[in-house]
Amino acid sequence: MAFTRIHHVGIVTPDLDNARKVLVDGFGLAVDEHRTPSPAGDPGYGNTSILEFPIGEMRYEVAKPNSEDSAPGQFLVSTGGRGGIYYISLASDNFSADVQMLVDRGVKLQDDLGDQQSVFLEPTSVLGLGIQIMAEDNYYAHPHFLGNGNLTGMAHIGIAARSAEESRNLWTNIFGFSEDTSAERGQEGPDPSRAKGAADDPVHLLEYPVGGSVIEISHPTTDDSGTARLVAQRATYGAVYHHTCPYAPDVHRFTDQAVENGVIQIGAIPPKGETETVVAWFHPRSCLGMLLEVWNRAPGEQHHHHHPSR
Repeated sequence: MAFTRIHHVGIVTPDLDNARKVLVDGFGLAVDEHRTPSPAGDPGYGNTSILEFPIGEMRYEVAKPNSEDSAPGQFLVSTGGRGGIYYISLASDNFSADVQMLVDRGVKLQDDLGDQQSVFLEPTSVLGLGIQIMAEDNYYAHPHFLGNGNLTGMAHIGIAARSAEESRNLWTNIFGFSEDTSAERGQEGPDPSRAKGAADDPVHLLEYPVGGSVIEISHPTTDDSGTARLVAQRATYGAVYHHTCPYAPDVHRFTDQAVENGVIQIGAIPPKGETETVVAWFHPRSCLGMLLEVWNRAPGEQHHHHHPSR
């Protein structure tokens, strides 16, 4: 039994038309019309309407709540109507066994399993994170629905958490994932010469590869950074989703299209050709409530980076 990949990232939004504009016009993705015909989308979980936007081996699944009384509706209200990352879905090639394993290790389910092939975990039992487990469906979008090539995969899903010990217990001991120990960094704490309130995010960072992507967990090592404030405000049970990081072969091309279509860039990137590795950040206000990092980095040591202040 095994979790095979991150199947999708669930985003909640008040407006599917705007979501399509951001993800298609801004990011260069496409709606998977096989699964979720636009513009109205398909009926989704928790009385929602959803559209799916494939990205590499996974997808963004964007849901519009049809009722404020539903759990997704309440999440939307809690964000002031902005929305954002609501959950991630992990695919399993032995669904019943993997769900039972989690239950045996103390994880609670939101609903009785019955004959379902997907289930949401009770967030309070997984550090407050929205996590769905689903049976691997081996569905990969037709190339026609993969967009214009600006984004070709998901480098990682970023989580902010208060404790590396709690994170390791969840992802290593409970889920059984293998940590990439070569990627750990920042555990020594911030540079002592760092000025209080400096515009960087000193973090102790852990990485857990899942399929072709990575779960990246940042633990703030100061109390004055953007990540520290996010954890203090929203990681009530220990963790909160921080950002997604798609892979772009040409970050400049992605940035040009995104900015032209109203996506707000944070900071700047070096001129094309000046550096081999390019990382761009975009404001959640213009990305469906989701902080966005876009990079062209190959795996390995060059992953090291600092989050911008929010």
